[in-house]
Amino acid sequence: MAALALEDAPYVVFDVETTGASAGKGGGITEIGALKLVRGQVVEEFSTLVNPGRKIDPFVVRLTGITDRMVSGAPPVSEVMPRFEEFVEGSVVVGHNVQFDCGFVAAARGGVPLPNPVLDTLKLARCLVPGLRRYRLSALVSHFGVRQAPNHRALADASATTEVFQRLLKLLRSAGVRSVGEAGTIRGGKGRIKPQKQHLAEHVPNTPGVYYFVDKNGGVLYVGKAKDLRARVRTYFNGGDGRRKVGRLVEEVAEVQVKETESELHALILEAREIKRLLPRYNSVGRDDKASWFIRLDTNEPYPMPVRVTENAPEDGVVHLGPYRSAGVLDTCIEALGRVFPLKRCPGDGEACFYGQMGRCAPCAGMGEEEYRREVVDEIVALLRGEGGEEHLHALVLERKRLARALEFEAAARLRDLIAGIERVRLARSVVSGEGAQAVVAPSTEPGVIEVFVLSEGRLITHRGFEAGDAAGLTTFAEEALQRREDLPPAGKNGSNEARIVAAYLRRRSGVVEAVRLGEAGDLVKAAERVEEAVGEPEVPLA
Repeated sequence: MAALALEDAPYVVFDVETTGASAGKGGGITEIGALKLVRGQVVEEFSTLVNPGRKIDPFVVRLTGITDRMVSGAPPVSEVMPRFEEFVEGSVVVGHNVQFDCGFVAAARGGVPLPNPVLDTLKLARCLVPGLRRYRLSALVSHFGVRQAPNHRALADASATTEVFQRLLKLLRSAGVRSVGEAGTIRGGKGRIKPQKQHLAEHVPNTPGVYYFVDKNGGVLYVGKAKDLRARVRTYFNGGDGRRKVGRLVEEVAEVQVKETESELHALILEAREIKRLLPRYNSVGRDDKASWFIRLDTNEPYPMPVRVTENAPEDGVVHLGPYRSAGVLDTCIEALGRVFPLKRCPGDGEACFYGQMGRCAPCAGMGEEEYRREVVDEIVALLRGEGGEEHLHALVLERKRLARALEFEAAARLRDLIAGIERVRLARSVVSGEGAQAVVAPSTEPGVIEVFVLSEGRLITHRGFEAGDAAGLTTFAEEALQRREDLPPAGKNGSNEARIVAAYLRRRSGVVEAVRLGEAGDLVKAAERVEEAVGEPEVPLA
């Protein structure tokens, strides 16, 4: 099977959920989810809960939602494993950090591993997509713009991994990898395109800025930005970064031109302007500025639920929050709202459901429709519009800290990601849609320094760094920014695009971000104090 071409091989992408302990220390499988992929199409799925024959760790229950009661009536692993072996027979097994999952499967088979060839999306991504801060499944989902968000349930995580794997298959083929065997041995730089035209990067400086790939006729093929221009440009000629049609692009490049900028942010904004001006051919994919995702709340329903949609046509009694650019962020946000508010989980006409037992289902809690609209719907709208509801977010932060103190790092990290989902949606609203001058404060990459961004009507008015505690400097800066806003001409069509660039830049930098309407200088000083206090808190280790 190793000799099979990548496009011809059948794949089974799978994920397991467990009791919490490792396979070698008596941990058991609680759920298996898998999808069979043939010639790029999902043709069959496998999903089942599994009775592990032992208790599930409490933090795993909170993380996955799988309880001892849920698996009590499920088949034991001795019944499930033969069915799973039949499902994967003749296929290449794929997973994210797949050795973890394969370890549990092997333990369930008496210590005998599956005989199938194995591909790990974690290892493939580290080779094909260098430069990411993290390579967790959620990070790759965000990077590739995958629709399915992982949620620590086996089938959903297998579905997210499948979409990531399909993107990686394309990168493997463009990097010259043709067979399953080659993909299984890819390490470090192996499998990339052959280095060529390295002399074109020799004159490029190690500074932030924008680079232009130009063809032999002087036409601009591609425009990109970088914090370090030389390091970034060299990746193309050393074998590519795995995220673009590197092979064909490099073949056509005859010259590299650059424009230096004073910071990475200015490079981001210049890149967006230049792409709009020049319309380079290799920038055509994924450069649609349309923000097409919304959260919909239909108040005509007895218990409105937040739903992600692509349209916001006016409807009586329907509230649309948005627009937002990332479906994944919205899915994470909606999941987090279920932690904050008692959403409608069941009809409430019988015994309390699973969520009701945790106080997170409105009908089970006896909450009437009017109370639900007041305490849930109105509060969700206020929270996501940045007009209130901070106490709900604060409650999640306190729970995250409690989990971290209890050394339940995986659950704490998951809760941190959910909190970030809400904060990103609030940030996008404040930066892109906020009225008046909006000040955004975030930690700098330089220790002891915060950065302040002031925007108005979607435009970046000014941006500067300050040492912690510099209240006088912040006051003067705020007064100058407010005056500069008064002197600005009306916003042009690129205004909102600049604001979205700033929002995206901030999302990558840190989860600690404060956005505040800048009515007077004191607003900025208080926001900076909150960021400085938050930065001093201990970080939750990665799960």
